[in-house]
Amino acid sequence: MCERVIELAKGGDLIFHKFEEASDIGKFRIVGVEEGQYSGGGFEFFRGLGIIGYEKTFKIWLRKFPRPIFIVAVKGHDMVSWVFIEEWLEEPALDGMAVWVLRAIETIPPERQKKIGYRLVILGAQQSVGYLITKPLTPEAERFFRKTGFMSPKEFRKPPIDLTGHPGYLILPPYKKSELLDQMSNYFK
Repeated sequence: MCERVIELAKGGDLIFHKFEEASDIGKFRIVGVEEGQYSGGGFEFFRGLGIIGYEKTFKIWLRKFPRPIFIVAVKGHDMVSWVFIEEWLEEPALDGMAVWVLRAIETIPPERQKKIGYRLVILGAQQSVGYLITKPLTPEAERFFRKTGFMSPKEFRKPPIDLTGHPGYLILPPYKKSELLDQMSNYFK
C-alpha cells in the first residue's frame, strides 16, 4: 500500500510506521479534534501551542535535513498517535555519542492509557543512536518520561550532555535505552 512508509512493528490492532517523506503524510487520516472523527476527540496538542494544521506541520518536519524520525501508530486507516524526534544540532554528548531530541509525542484521548506512547518511545529509541533527550511541558508529561527511564541531569555524577542553557530537559542514556529496548517483545508482535 505505502511504498516509502516503513512498517516498524505491529501490536494489537495497531501498526507502527516510520515516515520518510512529506508525501507519506497523506497515506493515513490524521484524527484531528476539528473533524471529531473519533468519539472522545482527536489530536489537540498543537492547538494549545497556537499551531494550526497537523498535516502541514508534519510535512514541514519531514522536509527537514538532517531527516528526523517520525513514527506513527495507525489503527485501520487512522493515525492515532505519533512521535517526532530530530538530531540535536548542539554539541554532541561529552563522550562523543550522538544526541537526539524527542520534540513531541501525542496520542488521541480515546486511545490514551493503552501504552501507545510508551511503544512509540521504544521505537524511537530503537531508531536513534546514542542519547535521547526531551523537555516535558507538563507535570503529566514529566511523569510519563520518568516512567520510561528518562533522568534529570542532576541524577548523573557528571551529566553526559551540557544542558545548562536548556533547563527542564531530561536524558535517556544509552544503558536506559537498552533496558527499554529489552521490553520490545512485550509490546510488539
